[in-house]
Amino acid sequence: MLPHLPKLARLISRLIRDARVPVFGKFVFLMGIAYVIWPADLIPDLLVPVIGSLDDVAVLLLCTRYLFYTTPAAVLQEHLSALKSPQP
Repeated sequence: MLPHLPKLARLISRLIRDARVPVFGKFVFLMGIAYVIWPADLIPDLLVPVIGSLDDVAVLLLCTRYLFYTTPAAVLQEHLSALKSPQP
């Protein structure tokens, strides 16, 4: 999955800036980012190192999935196609 992270980041960036994507989907994703950045966690990273990091990853995955779920399929496909084509 690591090789696909830059493309995923560009896709999410494009979706966040697109007005056709529902605001609540964007909000949920941004709250997931805030959760990961916020120093207070549900499961502290320092006390439970592996599981503490896994909850951050799980939150990001769920929020990303929700963003994709709420985005209209045609809009998502349009952005995916734009990422596949060579950029000038």
